[in-house]
Order: sequence, then structure tokens, then C-alpha cells
Amino acid sequence: MSLNVISNVYRLTAPGTFEAVEVERTVSGNDVVVRPHIVSVCHADLRYYTGNRRKEALEAKLPMALFHEGIGTVTNSKHPSFKEGDRVVIVPSIPGFVLNNISKEECCRNCRDGGDDNYCLNGEFLGSGYDGIGQSDLVISGENLVLVPDELEDDTAILAELCSVSLYAINRVGKYLTTANSPKVAVFGDGPVGYLTAAALHFVCGIEKENLLVFGAIEDKIAQFESFATTALVHDYDFKAVEGVNTVFECTGGKFSSSAINQSIDLLDYDSNLVLMGVTEDLVPINTRDILEKGITVKGSSRSTGKEFRQLMEAFKNPGYREVLSKLIPEEHFIVESPEDMRKAMEHDANYRGWIKTYLTLKW
Repeated sequence: MSLNVISNVYRLTAPGTFEAVEVERTVSGNDVVVRPHIVSVCHADLRYYTGNRRKEALEAKLPMALFHEGIGTVTNSKHPSFKEGDRVVIVPSIPGFVLNNISKEECCRNCRDGGDDNYCLNGEFLGSGYDGIGQSDLVISGENLVLVPDELEDDTAILAELCSVSLYAINRVGKYLTTANSPKVAVFGDGPVGYLTAAALHFVCGIEKENLLVFGAIEDKIAQFESFATTALVHDYDFKAVEGVNTVFECTGGKFSSSAINQSIDLLDYDSNLVLMGVTEDLVPINTRDILEKGITVKGSSRSTGKEFRQLMEAFKNPGYREVLSKLIPEEHFIVESPEDMRKAMEHDANYRGWIKTYLTLKW
């Protein structure tokens, strides 16, 4: 038996403009109603808010509620694994077979062939053309929720989505990271994605500091990695002189993608792996000749699945991991009680150039 709830949705209707609308949601099947109480701002949210997306993308996806990094409290549940009062982290990638309550065989080619949920051809992603977490009553399948352990604070648990993207990329090449000869692994990028990828490699996968290389361009940023990784600045490093690097994670994106990818190709051994995680709106030139000569396998990776969220709820219990993650946690949250409050928070984030996250406490 289904029921309906009214959700107060803060929708971005145009860059820089939020409006509150009431939307009736139907709760059925294995759905759970979640009252979001904290969201974290992602660069993807910011690109929509500032209009820094292609015109056709904005026209296709707006209006919509932003945010895909969030934690909430269950207020009603039709799923056997959740009950009222449970604190949950939200998995934003919804595969089509969950969304439409059908089998994987009925869904799409990817699902029929055993592909991962985040590459479902009929899926949706919260805050990307589909109303995100910025609403009072999120109706979502229980398959897209993971319980937060009682001992884990919200401010750490909400980093699960951002960390999960790194962990998914790592899981894709995991067998190459645990060979007997202790291969070296490298990360390009001294921003939050590079930081979280390197942290997951060390604390989740057990890559020792001497075998974990991190390259960046800004001395103050790269210094943040030094407790768990071996660091170097890209400007004065001879990438062709190093041996034994069998996997690189490129986490730069933007205008620096090309140089980071080509430096990665110089650094990598023969028969190695290059995982691309940095996002850019532009085409970038890369050294395909050496990719061919070295037999480098290039993999793109984005988003994640519920598997990574469950891994992280356990991994976050490690005090050393939590200490490293704390460098991204803000001292204060923005309190959001209206669309105007949300606009002010997004304006702050748009003008902020650091890598501490912006957290919004939602008051409904």
C-alpha cells in the first residue's frame, strides 16, 4: 500500500536563484522517507549555481533541487532494513532497476551484463537533472541508504559520498595494488579529490607512505599529505627517472588535466594503469604514443555505488583516518531555513577558494 508525503523542495530555477515549492511524493515498494539535516556542497552543485555549465545542460536539468552529499533521519520506512529514527547517509546514484522497481534483466544492457549500478543506462543521480537532497522529505529506495554507526559524527559521515568516488576508482584497479612486490602508486592533484584518494589508498588499502607518491603544484597544499604519503611538486620532478609505479590516479581536472595526464604517462611503468578522475569541460591533448608503447590501460571513473559507502562506514572508525579527514571539515555550518539562506551559503562557496568543505544544516 502506497502513501503520499508533501516535500518542501528548494529548487534552483536559474543560476543564482532558488525557489521553494511543495511537491507530492509517493512512497511505495521499498521506499524510505528521509528528512535531510545536513548537506555538503560539491563543485558540481556550484557549477549549476554559478551557471558554469554548457547552456544546453542547464536548460535540460533546471529547475531541480541541488546536493548529492547528505545525511538524514528516517521518518517513515517500507524497507525492512530501516526504521523511523535511523540516521542514514544517502547514496545518490539510483540505478534504473531500483528506480522503476524492475529486474536487472529488464533494465538495460549494462545491468543485464552485470555492470556496476553507477553506470546503469536508465539511472538517475540526485542533484543532476533529478531533485537532490535539498528538500524536506526525500523519498528514496532503501537500497540507496546506508546506516551511520552510532559512534560516527555527522561531520565525518557526510564525507562518505566524496570519499566513495575515490574508493570506487581504487576498487576498479584493486588487484594491481596488492601484488607481492609492493608496487608504487601515485596520485596527481593536491586538491580535495587528490587528498581523499591518497587517504583512501593509505587507510583503506594499506599502501605504505614510502610507496604512495602524491604530486601537486602548491607547496602549502601538498604539505597536507605528508603524514601519510611521499610528496613532490610537479615543477621540479623528473618523472621519467622513477621506476616501479604501476598505477596512477589523476585527480586534477580543469585546465591542468593535460599536463597531469602526460606526466602520469611519463611516470608509469610498462603494462600499468592510469585512472582518470579529474573533470574538465574541454578536450585535452595527451601522449597517445607512449600509452601505446608502454601498454598503459586508461580507465575513466566517476561516481560510486552503495558498496563503497558501506566500506567507508567501517573505515571511518579508524581514528587515524578520521584525523586526516578532519582537515576538510568546517568549524561552522550555514543554517538554512529559506531559499535566501541557501543562496547566501552558495555565494560564500562560490567566492571561497580553499578546500575545506561547506556544510549546510537544514532546518525544515
